[in-house]
Amino acid sequence: MKALAGGWTLTGTGVLLGLGSSLALVIAGPSRLDPARSCRYRFDVGRMWTAREQQFPPRTTCIRDDGQTFEYLSSGTTLAGTMLLAAATALMLAGVALLAVTWLRRDAQPEPPPAGSRQLHLWLALLLGIIFSVAVTGVFVLLYIFLGAFPAAFFLVPALLGATMLAALFDKAAGPRAPGRRRRATTVAVLGGLGGLALEWTALATDALPFGDWALLSVPLAAILCAAVAAAQHLLTPRPA
Repeated sequence: MKALAGGWTLTGTGVLLGLGSSLALVIAGPSRLDPARSCRYRFDVGRMWTAREQQFPPRTTCIRDDGQTFEYLSSGTTLAGTMLLAAATALMLAGVALLAVTWLRRDAQPEPPPAGSRQLHLWLALLLGIIFSVAVTGVFVLLYIFLGAFPAAFFLVPALLGATMLAALFDKAAGPRAPGRRRRATTVAVLGGLGGLALEWTALATDALPFGDWALLSVPLAAILCAAVAAAQHLLTPRPA
Protein backbone atom coordinates (compact mmCIF):
# COMPACT_ATOMS: atom_id res chain seq x y z
CA MET A 1 0.00 0.00 0.00
CA LYS A 2 2.87 2.37 0.75
CA ALA A 3 4.31 1.92 -2.73
CA LEU A 4 0.90 2.52 -4.30
CA ALA A 5 0.30 5.65 -2.21
CA GLY A 6 3.78 6.90 -3.04
CA GLY A 7 3.17 6.38 -6.74
CA TRP A 8 -0.08 8.32 -6.67
CA THR A 9 1.55 11.09 -4.63
CA LEU A 10 4.47 11.48 -7.01
CA THR A 11 2.23 11.36 -10.08
CA GLY A 12 -0.28 13.85 -8.70
CA THR A 13 2.44 16.22 -7.53
CA GLY A 14 4.12 16.11 -10.92
CA VAL A 15 0.90 16.76 -12.83
CA LEU A 16 -0.17 19.63 -10.56
CA LEU A 17 3.30 21.17 -10.58
CA GLY A 18 3.46 20.95 -14.37
CA LEU A 19 0.07 22.51 -14.90
CA GLY A 20 0.67 25.17 -12.25
CA SER A 21 4.05 26.22 -13.60
CA SER A 22 2.65 26.23 -17.14
CA LEU A 23 -0.18 28.51 -16.04
CA ALA A 24 2.32 30.87 -14.38
CA LEU A 25 4.37 30.99 -17.59
CA VAL A 26 1.28 31.75 -19.65
CA ILE A 27 0.40 34.62 -17.31
CA ALA A 28 3.93 36.01 -17.55
CA GLY A 29 4.21 35.45 -21.29
CA PRO A 30 2.50 36.90 -24.36
CA SER A 31 -1.04 36.19 -25.50
CA ARG A 32 -1.48 32.59 -26.59
CA LEU A 33 -3.85 33.61 -29.38
CA ASP A 34 -1.79 36.53 -30.75
CA PRO A 35 1.79 36.61 -29.41
CA ALA A 36 2.95 39.03 -32.12
CA ARG A 37 0.45 41.61 -30.85
CA SER A 38 1.84 41.24 -27.34
CA CYS A 39 5.36 41.78 -28.69
CA ARG A 40 4.23 44.92 -30.47
CA TYR A 41 2.65 46.48 -27.39
CA ARG A 42 5.55 45.53 -25.14
CA PHE A 43 8.49 46.69 -27.23
CA ASP A 44 7.45 49.04 -30.03
CA VAL A 45 3.92 49.76 -31.19
CA GLY A 46 5.19 51.56 -34.27
CA ARG A 47 6.83 48.48 -35.85
CA MET A 48 5.66 45.17 -37.25
CA TRP A 49 6.39 42.06 -35.22
CA THR A 50 6.35 38.30 -35.52
CA ALA A 51 6.75 35.81 -32.70
CA ARG A 52 8.52 32.45 -32.46
CA GLU A 53 7.40 30.26 -29.56
CA GLN A 54 9.28 27.38 -27.96
CA GLN A 55 7.66 24.99 -25.52
CA PHE A 56 10.75 23.71 -23.72
CA PRO A 57 12.67 25.58 -22.53
CA PRO A 58 9.71 28.02 -22.37
CA ARG A 59 10.62 30.96 -24.56
CA THR A 60 8.95 33.47 -26.86
CA THR A 61 11.22 35.35 -29.25
CA CYS A 62 9.82 38.61 -30.63
CA ILE A 63 11.19 39.44 -34.09
CA ARG A 64 10.97 43.04 -35.31
CA ASP A 65 10.49 43.83 -38.97
CA ASP A 66 14.15 44.85 -39.25
CA GLY A 67 15.27 41.40 -38.03
CA GLN A 68 16.22 42.38 -34.49
CA THR A 69 15.06 39.91 -31.83
CA PHE A 70 13.92 40.35 -28.24
CA GLU A 71 13.05 37.76 -25.61
CA TYR A 72 9.61 38.33 -24.15
CA LEU A 73 10.38 36.39 -20.96
CA SER A 74 13.36 37.30 -18.82
CA SER A 75 16.22 34.83 -18.51
CA GLY A 76 15.31 34.25 -14.85
CA THR A 77 11.70 33.41 -15.72
CA THR A 78 12.81 31.05 -18.48
CA LEU A 79 15.28 29.31 -16.17
CA ALA A 80 12.75 28.96 -13.35
CA GLY A 81 10.09 27.67 -15.75
CA THR A 82 12.48 25.16 -17.27
CA MET A 83 13.50 23.82 -13.86
CA LEU A 84 9.90 23.55 -12.67
CA LEU A 85 8.73 21.77 -15.82
CA ALA A 86 11.70 19.38 -15.71
CA ALA A 87 11.02 18.62 -12.03
CA ALA A 88 7.33 18.08 -12.76
CA THR A 89 8.13 15.66 -15.58
CA ALA A 90 10.61 13.73 -13.43
CA LEU A 91 8.13 13.43 -10.54
CA MET A 92 5.34 12.34 -12.85
CA LEU A 93 7.43 9.70 -14.63
CA ALA A 94 8.77 8.36 -11.33
CA GLY A 95 5.24 8.09 -9.99
CA VAL A 96 3.97 6.32 -13.10
CA ALA A 97 6.88 3.85 -12.96
CA LEU A 98 6.16 3.09 -9.30
CA LEU A 99 2.45 2.68 -9.99
CA ALA A 100 3.12 0.39 -12.96
CA VAL A 101 5.44 -1.89 -10.98
CA THR A 102 3.04 -2.09 -8.03
CA TRP A 103 0.01 -2.56 -10.27
CA LEU A 104 1.50 -5.38 -12.32
CA ARG A 105 3.05 -7.19 -9.35
CA ARG A 106 -0.36 -7.46 -7.70
CA ASP A 107 -2.05 -9.02 -10.69
CA ALA A 108 -4.71 -11.17 -8.99
CA GLN A 109 -6.60 -14.21 -10.14
CA PRO A 110 -9.86 -12.98 -11.71
CA GLU A 111 -13.22 -14.59 -11.06
CA PRO A 112 -14.53 -16.57 -14.04
CA PRO A 113 -16.73 -14.29 -16.16
CA PRO A 114 -20.19 -15.42 -17.23
CA ALA A 115 -20.65 -17.56 -20.32
CA GLY A 116 -20.65 -15.67 -23.59
CA SER A 117 -18.76 -12.74 -22.10
CA ARG A 118 -16.52 -12.26 -25.11
CA GLN A 119 -19.07 -10.13 -26.94
CA LEU A 120 -19.71 -8.09 -23.79
CA HIS A 121 -15.99 -7.52 -23.36
CA LEU A 122 -15.69 -6.24 -26.92
CA TRP A 123 -18.56 -3.78 -26.39
CA LEU A 124 -17.02 -2.62 -23.11
CA ALA A 125 -13.67 -2.15 -24.86
CA LEU A 126 -15.39 -0.04 -27.52
CA LEU A 127 -16.94 2.05 -24.75
CA LEU A 128 -13.54 2.45 -23.11
CA GLY A 129 -12.02 3.75 -26.34
CA ILE A 130 -14.86 6.25 -26.79
CA ILE A 131 -14.60 7.56 -23.23
CA PHE A 132 -10.83 7.84 -23.37
CA SER A 133 -10.62 9.53 -26.75
CA VAL A 134 -13.44 12.00 -26.03
CA ALA A 135 -11.93 12.99 -22.67
CA VAL A 136 -8.38 13.30 -23.98
CA THR A 137 -9.37 15.12 -27.17
CA GLY A 138 -11.59 17.64 -25.42
CA VAL A 139 -9.30 18.47 -22.51
CA PHE A 140 -6.11 18.28 -24.59
CA VAL A 141 -7.42 20.81 -27.10
CA LEU A 142 -8.43 23.22 -24.34
CA LEU A 143 -5.07 22.89 -22.59
CA TYR A 144 -3.24 23.26 -25.89
CA ILE A 145 -5.09 26.48 -26.71
CA PHE A 146 -4.63 28.13 -23.33
CA LEU A 147 -1.38 26.59 -22.01
CA GLY A 148 0.46 25.04 -24.98
CA ALA A 149 1.41 21.56 -26.19
CA PHE A 150 3.91 20.70 -23.44
CA PRO A 151 1.56 21.20 -20.46
CA ALA A 152 -1.28 19.55 -22.38
CA ALA A 153 0.78 16.36 -22.40
CA PHE A 154 0.58 16.25 -18.59
CA PHE A 155 -3.10 15.40 -18.89
CA LEU A 156 -2.36 12.20 -20.81
CA VAL A 157 -0.95 10.50 -17.72
CA PRO A 158 -3.99 10.74 -15.42
CA ALA A 159 -6.23 9.97 -18.41
CA LEU A 160 -4.24 6.82 -19.19
CA LEU A 161 -4.25 5.73 -15.53
CA GLY A 162 -8.01 6.16 -15.40
CA ALA A 163 -8.45 4.21 -18.63
CA THR A 164 -6.30 1.38 -17.28
CA MET A 165 -8.35 1.04 -14.09
CA LEU A 166 -11.58 1.15 -16.08
CA ALA A 167 -10.24 -1.52 -18.44
CA ALA A 168 -9.42 -3.68 -15.41
CA LEU A 169 -13.01 -3.41 -14.20
CA PHE A 170 -14.28 -4.36 -17.66
CA ASP A 171 -11.88 -7.31 -17.79
CA LYS A 172 -13.06 -8.49 -14.37
CA ALA A 173 -16.66 -8.42 -15.59
CA ALA A 174 -16.16 -10.05 -18.98
CA GLY A 175 -12.50 -10.79 -19.64
CA PRO A 176 -10.84 -14.10 -20.52
CA ARG A 177 -10.88 -16.85 -17.91
CA ALA A 178 -7.17 -16.62 -17.13
CA PRO A 179 -4.82 -14.82 -14.76
CA GLY A 180 -3.31 -11.50 -15.78
CA ARG A 181 -6.30 -9.16 -15.58
CA ARG A 182 -4.19 -6.07 -14.83
CA ARG A 183 -1.69 -6.82 -17.57
CA ARG A 184 -4.49 -7.24 -20.11
CA ALA A 185 -6.12 -4.00 -18.94
CA THR A 186 -2.86 -2.10 -19.30
CA THR A 187 -2.43 -3.49 -22.81
CA VAL A 188 -5.94 -2.44 -23.85
CA ALA A 189 -5.48 1.09 -22.51
CA VAL A 190 -1.98 1.64 -23.90
CA LEU A 191 -2.25 -0.07 -27.28
CA GLY A 192 -5.88 0.80 -27.87
CA GLY A 193 -6.30 4.24 -26.35
CA LEU A 194 -2.87 5.69 -26.95
CA GLY A 195 -2.55 3.84 -30.26
CA GLY A 196 -5.59 5.58 -31.69
CA LEU A 197 -4.36 8.98 -30.55
CA ALA A 198 -0.86 8.28 -31.87
CA LEU A 199 -2.24 7.51 -35.33
CA GLU A 200 -4.27 10.71 -35.30
CA TRP A 201 -1.40 12.88 -34.11
CA THR A 202 0.94 11.35 -36.69
CA ALA A 203 -1.54 12.15 -39.46
CA LEU A 204 -1.96 15.65 -38.05
CA ALA A 205 1.77 16.28 -37.77
CA THR A 206 2.43 15.11 -41.32
CA ASP A 207 -0.47 17.19 -42.73
CA ALA A 208 -2.17 14.01 -43.90
CA LEU A 209 -5.22 14.89 -41.82
CA PRO A 210 -6.89 18.30 -41.48
CA PHE A 211 -7.06 19.60 -37.92
CA GLY A 212 -10.83 19.80 -38.02
CA ASP A 213 -11.15 16.04 -38.63
CA TRP A 214 -8.90 15.07 -35.74
CA ALA A 215 -11.53 15.11 -32.99
CA LEU A 216 -14.04 13.23 -35.13
CA LEU A 217 -11.73 10.43 -36.24
CA SER A 218 -9.87 9.91 -32.95
CA VAL A 219 -13.01 8.52 -31.29
CA PRO A 220 -13.72 5.58 -33.64
CA LEU A 221 -10.02 4.81 -34.08
CA ALA A 222 -9.36 4.46 -30.35
CA ALA A 223 -12.58 2.50 -29.86
CA ILE A 224 -11.82 0.05 -32.68
CA LEU A 225 -8.25 -0.49 -31.49
CA CYS A 226 -9.37 -1.13 -27.91
CA ALA A 227 -11.90 -3.68 -29.11
CA ALA A 228 -9.32 -5.30 -31.41
CA VAL A 229 -6.86 -5.71 -28.53
CA ALA A 230 -9.59 -7.22 -26.32
CA ALA A 231 -10.59 -9.62 -29.11
CA ALA A 232 -6.96 -10.69 -29.57
CA GLN A 233 -6.69 -11.39 -25.85
CA HIS A 234 -9.68 -13.73 -26.01
CA LEU A 235 -8.30 -15.49 -29.07
CA LEU A 236 -4.87 -15.96 -27.47
CA THR A 237 -6.21 -17.21 -24.14
CA PRO A 238 -6.65 -21.01 -24.00
CA ARG A 239 -10.22 -22.07 -23.31
CA PRO A 240 -10.76 -23.81 -19.96
CA ALA A 241 -11.28 -27.54 -20.12
